[in-house]
Amino acid sequence: MDQYSNLDELSRDFLKELGNIGTGNAVTALSQMLLEPVDIEVPELQIMKYQDCCSLLRSAEELMTGIMVGVNGDVKGVFLFLLDETFTMAVLDNVLGAEERNLLSLNEMERSLICEMGNIMCGSYIGALSAVLDLKMDVTVPALSVDMGLALLSAPVTHYLRLSEDILVIDNLFRLGGKAFTGRILFLPEPEALERMLRRLGE
Repeated sequence: MDQYSNLDELSRDFLKELGNIGTGNAVTALSQMLLEPVDIEVPELQIMKYQDCCSLLRSAEELMTGIMVGVNGDVKGVFLFLLDETFTMAVLDNVLGAEERNLLSLNEMERSLICEMGNIMCGSYIGALSAVLDLKMDVTVPALSVDMGLALLSAPVTHYLRLSEDILVIDNLFRLGGKAFTGRILFLPEPEALERMLRRLGE
């Protein structure tokens, strides 16, 4: 079975360029949504084993927001956008006004706003991947969950661990309101999708 770890240096550089394109696509839409300029630095892409995913968390009990977007078409899999509590609250305060909020009991407007941000971020990379590889990729409606980081990772990772060994992780550094925040995107493809992508990269 093909794995991300089998990529040669040229293909890895290509994936990094996809990260640059995806980030560029996201900046304008995010700035419009958040009602002020948003800067996103060049993302860092890393390939790691599913078993090592927990190293992405500062603490297994850390409360996080996860937005999951499914992908269908020529490529099937899942994109998962992770934000910590501080970043989630900063986004909500920026758009809806600062007030006391409980991350575990967000109202419909707050949930919709965070889902839209996840949709923009995941969609920007999905769109770049689809265009550059000339593969059809349809996205599902984003689903939001708030839980401990380990719980958010456990379900998708347990599923995909049986199918593949590697995961693509995209770290984005956002600058919003004079502060810096990290948002992390995980791409978990079905094995057939990964093989199709790698064949395209080799063409």
